[in-house]
Amino acid sequence: MTEDNLPCGVPFDEILDQVTDHRPPRDPRHQATCPTCRATLAELGDVWSLIDELAAQPVQAPTHLLHAVMDRIRELSAQPWYAVLTTPQGDTKIAARVVGALARLAAEDVPEVSLALGGGHHSKDQSLAEVAGPSGEAATDVGVSGTHVVVDIDVIADLGAHLPHLADQVRARIHQDIASYTGLTVAEVNVNIVDVHTTERID
Repeated sequence: MTEDNLPCGVPFDEILDQVTDHRPPRDPRHQATCPTCRATLAELGDVWSLIDELAAQPVQAPTHLLHAVMDRIRELSAQPWYAVLTTPQGDTKIAARVVGALARLAAEDVPEVSLALGGGHHSKDQSLAEVAGPSGEAATDVGVSGTHVVVDIDVIADLGAHLPHLADQVRARIHQDIASYTGLTVAEVNVNIVDVHTTERID
């Protein structure tokens, strides 16, 4: 249907075929570690679920519904670095780096998190594609597709914190803040505790 690739290089059609044909991923190892692929999979799964529901019924899907679903899929393939919220008044695009910055700030609000990695800053001479894209959040990997978001975040914990409980708190806070500030659906939050901090909290 389209020759567009996701930011990770995987063809958009490959993920679409996985959803529509209910087939396993072509590269399971890559998909398991790629937030962009998983966000696209979540968004397409929601969009295509309308067709799956109708396919289970002894009636033919209305032509207008099929056209609406395909139009939505085409829109997704054209916005690889942005989440898109569509309203009758117009579209709102939110860059992946913005979601990454929100995730980082949310994580740092959790007690016993010394630092959440990922800058959330950019230079004035960067292009919009660079700002929205991979240079925006080096250690906060964010996948966006339509209204769905997947976040992989690295954090440094205070020494003595119960790490599984801390990860759950970080996950819950990121879910809460992204939903509250953006209206997006958080499909996954994966927390990687990469170090512990033994003295004062890092600024």
